[in-house]
Formats: sequence, C-alpha cells, structure tokens
Amino acid sequence: MHKYIKILLLWLLGLCIVGCTASVPRQKKDVVVPPSPPQMHSKIHIALDNQAILLPDNVQAMQSWCDRRVDLATQRFEKFEAFKGEGTETKMLLPFDRLLTATANDANVASFYYQVHPQKELRDVAAACASRFSKWSTMVSLSRPIYDLVTRVQSDDKDTQRFLKRLLRDFRRSGVSASEEKRTQIAQLRSELTELGQQFSRNINDDVRYIWLEKNKHLAGLPEDYITSLPREQKGYRVSTDYPLSIPFMRYAENDTARFILHRKSLNRGYPKNKTVLKKILVKRYELAQLLGYDHYADYAMETLMSGSAQRVEAFIEQINELARPRSDRDYALLLKKLHATHPRAKNVGRWRHFWLTEKIKAEKYNIKGTEVRSYFPYEKVKTGLLQLTQNLFGVQIRPWKDAVLWHDSVEAYEVLENGKMIGRFYLDMHPRTGKYKHAAHFTLRTGIKGKQLPVSALVCNFPHGDELMEHRQVETFFHEFGHLLHSLFGGHQRWSDLSGIATEHDFVEAPSQMFEEWAWDPKVLQTFAVNAQGQRIPADLVRRMRAARDFGLGAHIRNQMFYASLSLQYYNKPPQEVSLTDDMIALQKQYSPFPYVPKTYFYANFGHLFGYSAVYYTYMWSEVIAADMFEVFRRKGLLNQQLARRYMRDVLGAGGSLDAADIVERFLGRPYNDQAFRARLNQSQ
Repeated sequence: MHKYIKILLLWLLGLCIVGCTASVPRQKKDVVVPPSPPQMHSKIHIALDNQAILLPDNVQAMQSWCDRRVDLATQRFEKFEAFKGEGTETKMLLPFDRLLTATANDANVASFYYQVHPQKELRDVAAACASRFSKWSTMVSLSRPIYDLVTRVQSDDKDTQRFLKRLLRDFRRSGVSASEEKRTQIAQLRSELTELGQQFSRNINDDVRYIWLEKNKHLAGLPEDYITSLPREQKGYRVSTDYPLSIPFMRYAENDTARFILHRKSLNRGYPKNKTVLKKILVKRYELAQLLGYDHYADYAMETLMSGSAQRVEAFIEQINELARPRSDRDYALLLKKLHATHPRAKNVGRWRHFWLTEKIKAEKYNIKGTEVRSYFPYEKVKTGLLQLTQNLFGVQIRPWKDAVLWHDSVEAYEVLENGKMIGRFYLDMHPRTGKYKHAAHFTLRTGIKGKQLPVSALVCNFPHGDELMEHRQVETFFHEFGHLLHSLFGGHQRWSDLSGIATEHDFVEAPSQMFEEWAWDPKVLQTFAVNAQGQRIPADLVRRMRAARDFGLGAHIRNQMFYASLSLQYYNKPPQEVSLTDDMIALQKQYSPFPYVPKTYFYANFGHLFGYSAVYYTYMWSEVIAADMFEVFRRKGLLNQQLARRYMRDVLGAGGSLDAADIVERFLGRPYNDQAFRARLNQSQ
C-alpha cells in the first residue's frame, strides 16, 4: 500500500474506522441527560477467552452470527446504562472494558471479512454487519449514563489512571456532552460515514483494470518467469493493475506506451464512483467536526496525536519538502538525462517512466539488475527466513496454529510462544484474489488483554505464490507489515484494551515497522534465506551494491510523499465547498511532486488513505524521522544483537499504549528523539 494501516478495523468510542482519529470537543452547556431504564444491576460479568476464532463460513451463517453478536452487545450495553452499583474499578470499569473488548472481537471479524473473504455475497453481509457494530459503537460513545459512571471511577494505579483519562477523552470527543439533538445528528453522521468508507474501499477493491500484451510487441525487457506467470487470453497476455503484476511490468517493460496505459488505468481505479463518494465523506466529516466545536476535520483528527494540530503538520510538510528538494532535483536531473537517451525531446519525466528509468540507472551506476536481484527471493523462502529471523532475534518460537479456522486455502496460521508460553497468534493471507483488499496491511483481530485474551493479528498482502519471485521492494514491504504484526503481538499484553497492542499515537504507529524494513537490507540477514534456483546465496557484494543504489531517488520519493500528505491535509482543513478534488490535486502535485500530472487521471479516487487516514497521511514521514533515530542504535550495535533486540521488544514494542510515544522513544534512546539521522541519510552522497 502502501504500507499500515491502515485499514478499516472497527474501533469503539470514536469514529469506527482505524485512521479516523478524533480529538477533544469543547464542552457544551446545553446538556440533556436521558433517563436510565428502570432495571437495577449491581454487578456485571463479561468473560473473555483464548479459544480459536470461529469464523462464519457461508452467507447464512454470517448473517445468523452477526444477529446473535449484535443482539448480545446491545443487551450488555443496556445493562450498563441501567447499572446502579458502585462506580469502582472492579465493579464497573473492568466489566465495561471487557464489554468493549468482547464487542471489538466481533466487530473486527466482520470488518476483516468484508476486506478478505472470497465470496462477494459474504463480503456484502460482513460489510452490513460491520455497519451495525459501528452504530453500536456510536450508541455507546454517546451514552451519558455510562459516561457519568466512568467519571465516578477513582484509582491509584498508574495504568488505570491512564486508561481512564483516555476513555473520558474519547467520550468527550465523541460528543457525549452535546444536546440530545446534536447527539442524534452525530450518530447519524457516523453511521453514514461508515457506509461511505465501505463504498470507497469497495470501489477500489472491485475495480481491477487490465491491458493485453502482444508477444512480439510488448514483452521486451520482462523477466521470463514473469511472462510465464501472466494469464493468457485470446487478446494476448493479460496484466492487471494488481501489484504483483503491475510493479514488475512498470519496472522492466521496454514498451513505453504499454507502461503509460497501465499507469493511467491504475490512477483511475475507483473513478468515477469514488469522486461522488469522497465528496460526501468530506462534507459529512466537516459537519461532524463543526458539531463537535472544531473549525475543520483536520484539527479534530490531529489533536490527540504527537503533532497536535493541522498547523504544525502543515509546517512539517513544508520543512520536509524543502529538506528533500536539493536531493530531489539531483535525482530528477539524472532521470531526465537517462530519458533523453531514448526520448531526446522529452521535457519532463512522467511517473510511468520513473521505475523503468530508475532500473536503468541502477544497472549502469551500481551494476544492479532487478532481474538478478529478484532471482534470490522466491516467496516461500522469504517467508521462512522472516519467521526464523523473528525467532532468533526476539527469542520466541513460531509454530503452525493447527486448529485455526481459515477463510481460504492459501491462508496460513501460526502461534507465537515465549519461554514455552503462548503470547499470540497470527494469520498470513499473502496472495491476490478477486475482491480481496488490494494493498498490504496489518489487521488486528483480537486485542490482547493480560491474562484474559491473547492478541490475534493478520497480514493481508498481494505477493507472488510459492516459488514465484518477489521484487526486493516487496520483500521490504513484507518486513514492514510484519513489524506491525510484532508490535501488535508483543504490545498486546496490557491490562486495559485501550493501552494494549498498537495503541499508540497514529503518527508513531509506522515507526517500528519502518525500522524493521532495515533488516531486509542487511547482508547477513539476507544470506540466511535469499537463495536462487541454483542454491546460491545472495552475494554480500550484491547486497552492498543494492544498499548503495537504495537511496537513488530518495529525494524524489520524499517529495512525492509530501504531495500525498498535503493532499490528505488540504482536503480536510477547509470547508468542503472550498475543495475541488481534481484542481486541488493537480495544484498540489505541481507544488510538491517532481512528477507532472497525467491528464484525465484521478488518483484521489483510489487513494484509500483519504478515508482510512483522513487528514493524517503525514504520519508516514513523521514516523520515518523517529524510525531513523531509533535504528541508529542497531546500526552501531548490530542488527543481530539479541540483547538489544529484546530490550527494544520490551521497551518499545511491548509498551503498547502504556506511555506516550515520545516517552517510549526516549526510554529506548536515553534522550528525546531528533531528526539528525534522517537528515544524514538524506544528505549522504550517492
């Protein structure tokens, strides 16, 4: 994708889609407290368990399961609204957290199935089910009786105090203190936004576009194993906009026209349907922010993050863009010079030529050929190597999860143990199929609760199968997403759900996974699993040349990322009537990206982060600055340093949300983080 997610997992007490962050609304004076039901309860008990996740396997089972689970969640909610017992940690707060956790278990399954299940009919039922859980979540977050109960809870425990603070914050920013009329409006807006988000995602996932290649006209430059893997039809070889096929084609195909056509088709996925959907999303999110007392949705989304405000994010984007500009200009000049060898009259470098030109330059300047590099990365060996590295580095054992229920034959499941004790489980759904989520992401299925519930995660990617070869960038992506998975599993052992797993600020979420990418560039690590068909391990010299070539184009990449970040921000930091989806996109691309706009393309229609991350796409680069600083410790002491890795596992990954992100990083580094390592990498000679 690009890289976390993120990713359409239902959360509770806030907007129900991950990436839709919120912030603390100003208190309203016109508070109306609805009467509580007459029932009386003095104790509520909700149990969690560590049994295997049982997944509905057909449409009828999914519908029946959803009805039962939503009804159960509603009954439990009504008991809490009627609760008249003491507002204590054990009698009220702990059962309430169990309610949130148990319902999140179900909501996550529904949301996940909507993204991955092979049956369209079941995906549709799962989407409707996820919407019902979203409405339930909104109902809870706007419940004044439950909010009043939570405000009475007192505790001397540090973690409990932190959980209470975050819980009350989320209640307030949900609009719980608004008038009854406004709470009704908020609930309706959230319900509509959930459905719009599903439409936006569905329109991207379902819109797979193709080109057909003639053998004597379009296949030049393509690796033989890639050609063999292509579907063959009457029109010729078929290449889709799905990543396993589109990325190698854009990198190696000599036919410029074919690359251009595929690039344009990729940019137009989801269009025109998502033009209408995105406009509605912007309007309704703006209305929601206004109801909660904010000038626009961007400030609402950023108030609880490390950045704190849209104004600070805008300054960050400008700062990073200017830092990258000199490097970007040098990158671009080399790309244009190389392009002139085949297109002497070209005045600029089109994005569809970027990967292809980069491949040519790396071959000449660094003696790197992508076809040679990819020969060392058959998928199955990469997967095995990554699992073994994780075991060696962090002192855990990974074994097959034998009784796991799977939704497709290609899915695998594993258990993770530490010192013989189970600490988590995960699924790998790694290969493309019709209707499946199109990018790469980590999904939380169960948030771990210390002593009560093990964390369960899933990686969803679109990589080649079996012995089919991966691009090294795909290997890097695998490491990135696995970094999210480790963060979720190792951090998923807190007492409170809101502090467990990847429960940190959104602009720190990517840092651990970005840092884990570095292991995919280390010669010693790669030589443990990167083996070609002749049984030869990847040469250390080749890896050194790969590393030397790695940062070619870094400046251009960063500026293009700032285009995405600014687009994300600018769509949400003003009234929607002032937003022109296409005109603003073109203007921002011209301002930030070195690559010109391709006429009659509509990238925003398939930029899934515009819903999932809303205004906060900047978080990738914000996290990258922190990741560069943390990685310096490993660079100095060794990437295979087990003692350091296990301290990092404990102090950073294992912390979950028990501390602010800045404090987690400072504990690991022994000082506050800075951008010196990021600047050094950007300024190093090529």
